Amino acid sequence: MNDKNLKSVLKDLSKKFGIDLIYLFGSQAEKGKSYIEGQRVTLEGFSDLDVAISFKKPPEHLIRVYGELYMEISEIFDPFHIDLVFIHEMNPLFQYEIIKGIRVYEEDERMVENFEEMVMKKAADLAFKKRMMDRDIIEAIEDGYFEFEYKPAP
Repeated sequence: MNDKNLKSVLKDLSKKFGIDLIYLFGSQAEKGKSYIEGQRVTLEGFSDLDVAISFKKPPEHLIRVYGELYMEISEIFDPFHIDLVFIHEMNPLFQYEIIKGIRVYEEDERMVENFEEMVMKKAADLAFKKRMMDRDIIEAIEDGYFEFEYKPAP
């Protein structure tokens, strides 16, 4: 398939499943993008292509939809091994890692801007709260509120 065909296939897949965003992320994202663009890619042995999907409305039968989508996306991105995630099921910090990847399909650019801004705000808030919690725990340990007992394994 050439790049126009792959982009068309992704668009058709998105219409079929009610998908509004598809991202490639992780170590193989650039190779996945190159593959979509019709370039030859050399795969690394144990790496997979991470694919993230956002639905207009999350499907009722997630497991069934996951199986169908996994099969179709595996065919589209053959010869890659696929790792498929649904964005709405991920925490904000993981969603942030996803949007730092490569967007290969969007239905509506304005929706994308709003979605990515929301993810960045939630991730920043969660990261701030995590830093505060970590600081409080370290302070509690330093103040002697926690004791740790270490016993070497026999």
